[in-house]
Amino acid sequence: MHQSATPLNKDSVASSPTVDLERHKFARKIVALIVVAGAVLITLYVWGIVERHPRTDDAAARANVVGIAPRVAGQILNINVQDNQLVKKGDVLFEIDPEDYKLILEKAKAELAALDRQIEQAQSTLQRLEPLLPKKFATAENVDEARTKVTTLQAQRVGVVATINLEELHLSYCKVIAPFSGRVINLNISAGAHVTTGVPIFSLLDTSKWYVIANFREAEIRHMAPGSEAIVYLSSAPNQRFHGRVQGVGWAVKPEGEIDLPASGVPYVKRELNWVRVAQRFPVRIEVENPDQDLFRMGASAVAIIKGPAPRK
Repeated sequence: MHQSATPLNKDSVASSPTVDLERHKFARKIVALIVVAGAVLITLYVWGIVERHPRTDDAAARANVVGIAPRVAGQILNINVQDNQLVKKGDVLFEIDPEDYKLILEKAKAELAALDRQIEQAQSTLQRLEPLLPKKFATAENVDEARTKVTTLQAQRVGVVATINLEELHLSYCKVIAPFSGRVINLNISAGAHVTTGVPIFSLLDTSKWYVIANFREAEIRHMAPGSEAIVYLSSAPNQRFHGRVQGVGWAVKPEGEIDLPASGVPYVKRELNWVRVAQRFPVRIEVENPDQDLFRMGASAVAIIKGPAPRK
C-alpha cells in the first residue's frame, strides 16, 4: 500500500540550505560595498582636510642667534658665564684687560691739561697785545700771530677732547654685557685668551621669541598666508600643542644646481630625492605664541599644521 507524499510548504522551501547560502552571499556583498564606500568617503574626507590644512614634519624650532663679539681687542681677564647658562639683559658676560686703554686715556687727559695751560697763556698774550696795537707799541703781525696761536690750540683741544671721549668709550667696552636675555651657546674659550675686535667668541640665543621654519610643498602654500593660524608639535613633546601664526611664506629658495647666486643670498631647501623630480618646498615661518621655555630648543624637530587661511581685514 502506497503512502501519500507530504507536500512541501513555503516555509520549508525558504529555509533550505541553498536559499540561506544565497542570502549570506548577498549580505556579504552589501557589507563589502558599504566598507569600500566608507573607505572611499573617509579617504576623500581626510584628503580634503589635508588639502585645506596642509601639514609637514619637515620643520624645526628656531630662535634668533647673535654672535657676541668684543668692540675692543685685548686679553680676557674674566669670563662670568658658562656654556648654556641663562643670562639677563645687562649682565656682564666677560671682561677684557683695561690697562692699555686706561694708559691711553690718562695720556690724552694729560695732553688736554697741557693744552689748556698753553691756551691760557696764548689768550693772555693776545689780550696784552691787542691794546698796544692802536698805540703802535705792537705790530699787526704780532697780534695776528697771537690770534692764530689761540685758534690753533683751541682746534687741537677739540681733537684731544674727542680722543678722551673715544678712549672712555673703549674703556667701557672692556666689559662686554648681554644685549638681551637669553642663553649662552658654543662657549669654548677661557680667561687669558686674546680676542679681536668684531670677531665673535660665542653666541647668545634669544629665548624671548621662538618660531618654527616649516618647509611646505609649492602646491600647498596657496592655502596659507601671513596671519594664518597654525598648530605646532615638537617631537620631544608630541602630546603638547603650541599655537602660532604664519609670519611669512618664503619667496625664494636656491634652485638645484644653481651656482650664480650668493651663498647666503637665499635659503636652500634640500630635495628629498635626487633621482626623482619632486615638488620644490618653500620655507614658511610660523611665530609661536605660547612657547614652553623648557621644551623649545634651537633646531628641535617639529610638526606644523596650517589650520586656516589668514583672517580677512
